[in-house]
Amino acid sequence: MSNSTNKLSAANRAMLVGAIAGGSATIASQMVKKNEGEIDTNQLVSETAKNAVKTAAVAGATTYVAEKMAGRPVLSMLTILSVGAAGLYLMDQLTDKNDEQQ
Repeated sequence: MSNSTNKLSAANRAMLVGAIAGGSATIASQMVKKNEGEIDTNQLVSETAKNAVKTAAVAGATTYVAEKMAGRPVLSMLTILSVGAAGLYLMDQLTDKNDEQQ
C-alpha cells in the first residue's frame, strides 16, 4: 500500500500553471525574433525553458507561502500582491531593456 494521494497541492498546481504561462509568454515574444532570423530554434527553446522554470518557481513559492498564511488572509493577500507587483516591475524592466537594445 501507498500513503500517496492522487491530489496535487496548491503549490504544485501553481508551479505547473506558472511554467505553462511563462513558457507560453516567452514563446509568443520570442517567435518574432525567430521569424526575423535574430535567434535560432535552440536559443528559443533555451530561453523558453529558463523562463518556464523561473515562473514556476515564483508561482509555487508564492502559493506555498500564501497557503501557510491561510489563517491570516490579510498577510496572504499582501504576499500575493507584492509578488505580483514585483513580477510586473521585472516585466517592465525587461521590456525597457529590450526597447533600448532595438
